[in-house]
Amino acid sequence: MAFIFITGFANAQEEQPSAKKQADIEALKVAFISKELALTPEEAQKFWPLYNQYSQELKTTRSENPDALVREEKVLNLKKRYHESFSKILGGQRVNSMFNAEGKFRQLLFKAARNQNRNAIIPAQNFKNNIVPNRPMPFMHRKP
Repeated sequence: MAFIFITGFANAQEEQPSAKKQADIEALKVAFISKELALTPEEAQKFWPLYNQYSQELKTTRSENPDALVREEKVLNLKKRYHESFSKILGGQRVNSMFNAEGKFRQLLFKAARNQNRNAIIPAQNFKNNIVPNRPMPFMHRKP
């Protein structure tokens, strides 16, 4: 079900301003994580303020560190720092489920974006006909 919403969002991406897209993605992410964790109302009330704080620090950490290795190390340290706080609300196993749900959500989002862009790519079998209709392309007919 979340994939349908994400796919629908990806199809409407070009029509929305950037801030609106971000808000839509965040709303989908909240719904997705809430469903994956099966949060009770009491848990949600404690979880989301902490998660929003964590998420903001995560965004800042990622944007301020251009070096991939340093960035990943800082992201890992941030996750370790928040793990205990999340565990008090969710328990250890569900904290792992939360981190997994974040990854699943990103994968679904990337997949939806890739599917949206698929129509813009020229299929390989039509490449020759679209570029040079009556001549074979040199790289397409290599001799052994």
